[in-house]
Amino acid sequence: ARKHADHILNAKTQAAAQGTIISDDDIFPALQTLCEDYVAQMKAKGQASHDAYHRALIRSEHSFCNYMERVLGRTARAVDVKQEQAVDWLRETFQRSPAHSRHCRAYLHAVFAWGLKANLDFTTASRRKNYGVTVNPVAGTPTGPKATPRQRVLTKEEIKRIWERLPDVCDPRTTAVIRMVISMGGLRITEISASKKDWYKDAWLCLPTTKNNREHHVPLTAHAKQQYQIALAVSNSRSEYLFPNTYDIRKPIDLTSLGKVPRRMMSDCGVLPFQLKDLRRTFKTHLLDSEYVEEREIDIWHNHGQHSDVARKHYTWAEYKSVKQRVANKIDQFLDEVGL
Repeated sequence: ARKHADHILNAKTQAAAQGTIISDDDIFPALQTLCEDYVAQMKAKGQASHDAYHRALIRSEHSFCNYMERVLGRTARAVDVKQEQAVDWLRETFQRSPAHSRHCRAYLHAVFAWGLKANLDFTTASRRKNYGVTVNPVAGTPTGPKATPRQRVLTKEEIKRIWERLPDVCDPRTTAVIRMVISMGGLRITEISASKKDWYKDAWLCLPTTKNNREHHVPLTAHAKQQYQIALAVSNSRSEYLFPNTYDIRKPIDLTSLGKVPRRMMSDCGVLPFQLKDLRRTFKTHLLDSEYVEEREIDIWHNHGQHSDVARKHYTWAEYKSVKQRVANKIDQFLDEVGL
């Protein structure tokens, strides 16, 4: 308390010497400044999750900054945040999405821990900006429900219904993303949604990096080649992304836009509850159960299980190329039988 009092008095003394008057609200930065500074340093380090932090804490309608402004009726400072307010926001988030509340709790805890360290870190020669944070309001709160493995596998009829009804529940750009995921046999959503135009070369999708930090090259299926042409037609020609963001073509399509599609499918088309990431499990299950491919082949296609030994780490390109082409042909065969 004395340290903060000295900080305030020094700030006011300096301002008075310069002929200006400052209020107590001007001493410590706004809550949004703390969140933006944290996101900025994440972005500078190349951490891909910086956008998720920005959305949950700043940008979204239900963000923590917007919540605090509604509660206080004014712009909130980091020093204004009390534990009960953080808990109430997390409780509201839990009511909307129990799984997402776990992430939001981690985001908020990380931001305040960073703001606290800015003032208390004795290992650095100079202290960073003083946000006025003396305690972490999220400390002591439970981490939320743990994620459980999902078992949802869409039927062939559901795959066909989703494919056909996509234009009714979302815009052409979003439709193109999801149809491309289906056409490519359930590749990861982010591998498709964040793909750039120059990654598509000679009818192959060449991903420079993936979840396991390795390159991954897969041939386009016949269905995917058609969807690629459609995606180009609805894409912004000035963007490097095949599926650019509507509001900022320098970024790929927002994952929240894709996340709304299953909810609309469930409410408007009578599809049982599902998530887009269930498509990956769906294709793996159908292709294996109907003996279209072997498990090793679909693992190669989905970029799974290739770290068991040296032979898997240092594979021959010719062997994997032929295996992937075979899987692509089998995916086309399956999609033809589904009726797409």
